[in-house]
Amino acid sequence: MVRVLDLTRLYPGGVATRILLDLGFEVVKVEDTGAGDYLRDISPLLFEMLNSGKKSVSINLKTREGREAFYRLAARSDVVVEGFRPGVAERLGVGYENLRRLNPRLVYCSINGYGSRGPYAGLPGHDLNYVSVAGHLDPDLYPGEPRVPVVQVADVGSALLCVIGILELLRRGTGGRVEVPMVEAALLFNTLNIAMKTEAGDATLTGKYPFYNVYKCRDGYITIGALEEKFWENLCRALGRDDLRGKQLDPKATRELAAELSRYTCREALEKLWAHDVPAAPANKIEDLPRDPHLAARGYRPGRLLEAIVIDGTRPYTPGKAPRRGEHTREILLELGYTEEEIEELKKKGAIHY
Repeated sequence: MVRVLDLTRLYPGGVATRILLDLGFEVVKVEDTGAGDYLRDISPLLFEMLNSGKKSVSINLKTREGREAFYRLAARSDVVVEGFRPGVAERLGVGYENLRRLNPRLVYCSINGYGSRGPYAGLPGHDLNYVSVAGHLDPDLYPGEPRVPVVQVADVGSALLCVIGILELLRRGTGGRVEVPMVEAALLFNTLNIAMKTEAGDATLTGKYPFYNVYKCRDGYITIGALEEKFWENLCRALGRDDLRGKQLDPKATRELAAELSRYTCREALEKLWAHDVPAAPANKIEDLPRDPHLAARGYRPGRLLEAIVIDGTRPYTPGKAPRRGEHTREILLELGYTEEEIEELKKKGAIHY
């Protein structure tokens, strides 16, 4: 089994290593002897989603004895994932160059905010900061003022790129280093807008125009994505509004459609639009997700995460509970050759916790 050491906290690294876990890897969370992963307290449910089935060892990397224990573990592992600011792993003695001397075949992945070089490299940040640098909040993309995105694009995007990079180096079998800056993951997600604005001076899939927008019905909201001309014509036909043909880019048509759709319930509007082959969908509330007939038919389960991949008809998922901080410290140190007496001595010195 491929063993992954997860030195990350919070969201991006947790998503990446959760995917690896579900693909059959063994994941060992390496938490410090203090607070550990802050996500335990910030969102116990999200922590459980990301970490069920993983193991946890609690090691103080600021002690010589703790680093030695980690080195032994890294020598017998295949992948290390870290999410420190650039330079921190090196100061702790667990940077790539140190570890590859112990284990030349090691795949070492760094998820960081702005990359290991550049004027912003050492700055703190979160998803909002990364997407703003990547142009997601360009005022020209919005019908009004820029708004805070409600999903974590840079966090999840960097997790997916991390997995791709790790799998590629494992495929090569040579070891090596992967770096995934979250700001560049955010840039990848903005590719379409960048291309459209560069070529045509305007990005049109942003809610500024009627053909690609959110509309309020009597009991909720729906979305319409009538991007191609044939779908816009189908939309006009479905609503009996032939006068709107050719007005996909006319903001006044947004008001006309809004008035038209406000007469219907969401179900009535969707049935009418679907009957005419219009790309439309309900705008679900989070609490309504389990009741969406399509999601229910596809096996959506509240409180479960990352089952979006179907391989040979099966959704990879690792059952179990998220580990307590340091729950597997003794077990793994014994596996590494430490005696019970040595483990107790490490605990007394504050090098480990269990």
